[in-house]
Amino acid sequence: MVCVVVPTDDGKTVKLGHFGDAKKYLHYVKTEDGWKVVKEIPNPYSEEEEHVHNTLEKRKEILRLNNDCDVFVYTFFGPGGEKFMKEHGKIVVHVDPKTTIEEALRKVEQILSGVAH
Repeated sequence: MVCVVVPTDDGKTVKLGHFGDAKKYLHYVKTEDGWKVVKEIPNPYSEEEEHVHNTLEKRKEILRLNNDCDVFVYTFFGPGGEKFMKEHGKIVVHVDPKTTIEEALRKVEQILSGVAH
């Protein structure tokens, strides 16, 4: 079963800003009835100051928090963040700013089924 992590501040849209700065991460799995949230993880690093922004340590911790998921949805990663996630076997799916979570999950479905280019 594929798990998708979506960073969000409001529970409705994908985080506008860096993945690692989201207030929380929602973990979704696909069921017969559609996408279902199976876990909600508060991000202890969402309020961090610039000195820990975009560090390898922060990336490792964000990965650890969301390691159960295969697909990471994002609007922005810090420099090197996308590469880091791919190197750790994650599929990364970019969405435009202000994308709803529902729209993002549709895009994930298209990519996983090989429809999106």
